[in-house]
Amino acid sequence: MLERRLKLGRFLGIGVYVHWTFGLLMAYVAYETQSQGLVGIAFGMAQLFAVFFCVTLHEYGHALAARKFGIPTIDITLLPIGGVARLQRMPRIAWQELVVAVAGPAVNVVIASLLLLGFYLFGGAEILVEIFHAFVGPVETVATAQAGGELANGELAEVEMSAAPSFLAFCVILLAVNIMLVVFNMIPAFPMDGGRVLRSLLAMVTHYRRATFLASRIGIACAMLMAMAGIYAQAPGPVLVAMFIAYAGISEARQVEMMESVRGLSVSNVMTHCHNSIPMDATLDEAAHRWQSIDTTSLPVTAQGDIVIGMLRLKDLLTAIESEKHLIATVGEIADHNAPFAREYESLENAILRSGGQYRQIPVVNSDGGLVGCLDMDSMMTRGSLRKHLASRAPVVDRFDAVT
Repeated sequence: MLERRLKLGRFLGIGVYVHWTFGLLMAYVAYETQSQGLVGIAFGMAQLFAVFFCVTLHEYGHALAARKFGIPTIDITLLPIGGVARLQRMPRIAWQELVVAVAGPAVNVVIASLLLLGFYLFGGAEILVEIFHAFVGPVETVATAQAGGELANGELAEVEMSAAPSFLAFCVILLAVNIMLVVFNMIPAFPMDGGRVLRSLLAMVTHYRRATFLASRIGIACAMLMAMAGIYAQAPGPVLVAMFIAYAGISEARQVEMMESVRGLSVSNVMTHCHNSIPMDATLDEAAHRWQSIDTTSLPVTAQGDIVIGMLRLKDLLTAIESEKHLIATVGEIADHNAPFAREYESLENAILRSGGQYRQIPVVNSDGGLVGCLDMDSMMTRGSLRKHLASRAPVVDRFDAVT
């Protein structure tokens, strides 16, 4: 889902991307504000960008907190339903996960506090009362300034929330959004921030795997309630968000289950000692003939001395053959030279985290970079279970050994 996106830049060492569906949200905002003319459309777009700037800062809160614990962030992606900061891994220590989880909402608390301070400094206590009434009371108006600087002079005027765009209305909406981001994200629906807080608290009194299981089930219940509320209100937004939460929660719970199952194993415990590879100077036709007798979807590409320089996926080979590249290209030209690999004696957990999930077969190399085997993601769990089973059993004397 996160593959089709546009890179906005790299800030504080973290790449920020926007998903292509964000364009649909911009089109929707433009459609909803077109009756107000170009000024209304521009005001709506400014609100949209300001809101997602706050969302970006929220995700940076998570990312920078994780960095304090030595956990890098892969990237941040903005979606119409919010943002996603992909950490290389979540902290395994409960209190560290708690800090990372609350760091995002804490950023929104700071933004909302600064906005309230600005309202007080430029409008006095009266404007804070009016804003409070607009949020929680029956009053449908807020104190705002007309386009002439009345706010700066301390003069207040009551206008409807749907009045012409103004700087104060812009700030009030931004305040409301940041408050909603805090409240919404602290719902205990795993893997949202509130769900991670819940998981970290549960992990303080039970083991990590069970804490994740309980948090994910509570998250599914929250998502179901959110979806039912959306259906009752005939609002598709909450339903879509609920579906995303349920899917993400189940996926991460399965990931945790897998990582806990392989904890304590090394790559050498579960790898296969196969040496299927393709030389980097082989032609695409030669690679196609070679693949006729191989049942994997990707193969290591090697240089002289069996040194792994990349990976070639079967689908990439087919794409190149169907184009004009097969007339001149070699395997080395179309191989993915940034593909992950695993060290023979490194932790299996670290190898899985580094793989990124793009390849089902990962080459295993020795200290010199030479190919020694393959880590098959599909059979890894079974091999790991067999390894733990054998390790738990006492050595058995072969009954066919020397007979006295």
